[in-house]
Amino acid sequence: MFANRLQSTFAQFIRNPASQTRLGTGSPVYKGMAIMRIPPNDLPFSLRDRNNYIDHTTVGPIKFHEWIGDSWAILFSHPDDFTPVCTTELAEVARRAPDFAKRGVKVIGLSANGLESHHKWVKDINEWGSQFGPTDVQFPIIADEDRKIATLYDMLDEQDATNVDKKGLPLTIRTVFVIDPKKTIRLTISYPASTGRNFDEVLRVVDSLQLTDKYRIATPVNWKQGDDVIIHASVSNEEAKTLFPNSTTHKLLQDDIMATADGGAYSYSLTVFSPSGKLVQIEHALAAVSQGTTSLGIKASNGIVIATEKKSSSILIDDSMLEKVAIICPNIGIVYSGMGPDFRILIAKARKSAQSYWKIYGEYPPTHVLTQEIATVMQQATQSGGVRPYGVSLLVAGWDITRGPTLYQVDPSGSFWAWKASAIGKNMINAKTFLEKRYNDDISLEDAIHTALLTLKEGFEGQMTEKTIEIGVITVPTATELEAGKVGAETGRPKPTFRKLTEEEIRDYLAL
Repeated sequence: MFANRLQSTFAQFIRNPASQTRLGTGSPVYKGMAIMRIPPNDLPFSLRDRNNYIDHTTVGPIKFHEWIGDSWAILFSHPDDFTPVCTTELAEVARRAPDFAKRGVKVIGLSANGLESHHKWVKDINEWGSQFGPTDVQFPIIADEDRKIATLYDMLDEQDATNVDKKGLPLTIRTVFVIDPKKTIRLTISYPASTGRNFDEVLRVVDSLQLTDKYRIATPVNWKQGDDVIIHASVSNEEAKTLFPNSTTHKLLQDDIMATADGGAYSYSLTVFSPSGKLVQIEHALAAVSQGTTSLGIKASNGIVIATEKKSSSILIDDSMLEKVAIICPNIGIVYSGMGPDFRILIAKARKSAQSYWKIYGEYPPTHVLTQEIATVMQQATQSGGVRPYGVSLLVAGWDITRGPTLYQVDPSGSFWAWKASAIGKNMINAKTFLEKRYNDDISLEDAIHTALLTLKEGFEGQMTEKTIEIGVITVPTATELEAGKVGAETGRPKPTFRKLTEEEIRDYLAL
């Protein structure tokens, strides 16, 4: 009866893949071997329920939604406490805590044993694991004596008559659930009670999911970190050249492109063209840009807005030291994606160039003049020995009396173009697509600021606050201000037109 139900459910899934979202718990095809199960999208235990408590764990009651937070999580069940295979498994999980932590993964175990049994068993687990390295079980283990969670998630072994407790009730099988930060189960793997799990494979799956969620790629058979990946078929060849400049096309994968780390001998040459007419080091620099946080610029009818994500790699870093939007001179601002140290060098050169222009002409440079100076510096790095291309792309926003408000993008090759709206960084493609749908020539500066925030939010990881973004704006001077600029104040300097929004101002925009 049970097998018939499983076969019927699986047949329904094959005929209609959309039924996956209605299956509730994932139903395995067979339980006699390690198998991949259909992951449920609608979670019966309701991981998305912010008020859902698990009363009995080795670390006390857990509010499951809050416990996961913005992390990935692995929920895994084992048949019974104090059994040899289970002891080796939990010892391995505890020993590899650093591997889970560096991936941002939280781990939680489960079995039908009681809480007292779990606490006593932890000593045995630590003792066994210490033979192979430091082992300390810190992750919670759920005591699911009433089998509520095990039943909802189909963890009970209903086929192995020997896998039962003293009362004859079925124990859990070895099930692994990989859960993403959105509280969605992305993968379920089940093993029979007699077979221990391979946590190298579990970590490999997490690596793949995290990578493919971040980039538009897929991972081939037996993939592991550092191996080639396959660019998703939805990415056009032109997009692939920008997103994955070192990719090559394989004859057997005509619709996909295999991204390879090997660019041949030309990968290491700074100034020699490859047979295909490329400077491979520039493509490497573009790859560095594509890994940087997203930045964007929008030209409005009465000004320009530039905005960017500002994230630190540690909560211990002083955020006030991070600057991605910078002022070059009173009428020009700039934002970057890519390598911060390279940006600092270019900023210093740009400011020096603006000061030199002021000394000669008594005014700050027009935006296109300063942009050309920056682009020249970046281009020279592509044809000089002993240097490398700058690993940044820039968006330069400015206003001058000749051309009004202008927005330029400068790439590592030294190429630059004028844009109405543009984006750079890791979410560039999605951001540009969003801007194309929202942009119009009559957009006001206020609307442009709101559009910039919405665009960043599309690909933002985590919570967007006034501390995690930076915004700069160019305002078009009024007729009175222009007249004052022509006549000249006592200082001889025109009124500044570029400024960075304060955290209070950004907070107000986010609240709208």
